[in-house]
Amino acid sequence: MVLVLSTWSLNAQADQTVVVINPSVAKPTLTQVELRQIFTGHLQYWEDGNKIHVFVLEDNDPLHKAFCRETLKMFPYQLSRLWNQLTYSGQGVTPTRVSSKEELIERLEKTPGAIGYMPSGVVSKARMVKVVSQ
Repeated sequence: MVLVLSTWSLNAQADQTVVVINPSVAKPTLTQVELRQIFTGHLQYWEDGNKIHVFVLEDNDPLHKAFCRETLKMFPYQLSRLWNQLTYSGQGVTPTRVSSKEELIERLEKTPGAIGYMPSGVVSKARMVKVVSQ
């Protein structure tokens, strides 16, 4: 099991983001395509059939902006539009938005099937996921 081990940094702009999952998820790697499908709501269940619970920070949070740009290769407003389309068409639900990094980490640690992101170097029970290009 890979844990993100270091100290907590409150300066998210200086930190790299890492994708993390709840320890209940038995998937050590995700492809870039799978990651985008999960965060855009097109992939809603893990391979074992359990529901994927996506947690994100608010659109204006620097860590969320960095995650969208650097990891998903899109802007936060593009992601929000996709979530709105998904919700209004009845094909899915938007991710759970949380108001702080602390709440994000807490929800990731406590929710089976959860996926999200956090600054690299944070000590957490959530496991870091390796994202591969294909």
